[in-house]
Amino acid sequence: MRAPICISNRPWSRGRRFYGCSQLEENRCNFFQWYDKEEDNGVVEDLKDDLEMLQIKIRKFKIENKELKELVKSLKAKSVKRRNKAVFYKLAFFTSWIVYVLVKFGL
Repeated sequence: MRAPICISNRPWSRGRRFYGCSQLEENRCNFFQWYDKEEDNGVVEDLKDDLEMLQIKIRKFKIENKELKELVKSLKAKSVKRRNKAVFYKLAFFTSWIVYVLVKFGL
């Protein structure tokens, strides 16, 4: 029987590859052998460190993205308020101009 290559998920050997019996989970066979050498595990550790750093960066980007979305929402609200003020002042000017014309010409 051929032993498949498995990847360890134990804390002390996480990411290391090994040969294990295909019936290892059923405890029918005790065959076990590391696939890689112990020094190869340094590469795995480096990759784990890189992965952890990338996960931290992703969390930071998610926080920054959330903050930027809130800022955009706030700026849109301010823009709407300014636009509404501009419309109000234009209407007020136009209305006062009409009143002036009506009063001036007695209409």
